[in-house]
Amino acid sequence: MAAFDKGFARHPERFQRGRSWPRTIIFLLLAVAALVALVYRALNFGELQDQAADATGSVRFVAGQRIGLLVSPILLVLVAAACVLAAVRWGKVWSLAPTGTPLRKRHWRGLSGGRQLFTDLDARFRTGDPSAFTPLPKPPSHADVDIEFWTADADRVGFATLVLHEGKNGKELTYSEPIPFEGASYDALKAALAKGLDERAAPPAVPGASVPSTPPAS
Repeated sequence: MAAFDKGFARHPERFQRGRSWPRTIIFLLLAVAALVALVYRALNFGELQDQAADATGSVRFVAGQRIGLLVSPILLVLVAAACVLAAVRWGKVWSLAPTGTPLRKRHWRGLSGGRQLFTDLDARFRTGDPSAFTPLPKPPSHADVDIEFWTADADRVGFATLVLHEGKNGKELTYSEPIPFEGASYDALKAALAKGLDERAAPPAVPGASVPSTPPAS
């Protein structure tokens, strides 16, 4: 799940979440494949058991054959269940409500710096200039600020989002507003994402391509 799912959900007039049937079908096909393999092993268990009993080679190889025969049905059941769960949970995508263009999550990074970093990055993102916030720091061992970048390529729009984790176990969440990158700012963001945001990005090609500022909400 995206860190900013609840943030997008606060703006149903701008963002909507719907099922992606291609993604859902892929997960379900994987689940069916696992179940077909499970049925095959069940119908041919005797033959597979004989093959495992007659296996030759190193002790480790022979033991692996026999253990695999017993463990594989359990693994196949777990794989099938995981694929069905994935179809339910990750078979949905965010899109722009006015146009229906799907949003693609292009980058996620966890950083450490608390509210000061959250406020600083929010201001830098609002410039619409990727050179103002790149290169991003390397992820620390403990993160309290989630950054996500999204693009709706057909609409030539991108978004930067921030989630601040505070309080006990980081469960008190503050969400930024989705910060748009449009026009030349989108082009600059797209180029920066292609490089991975680990080096200084080029500014927008068109002067004055900054993004209007709106206060962050929690």
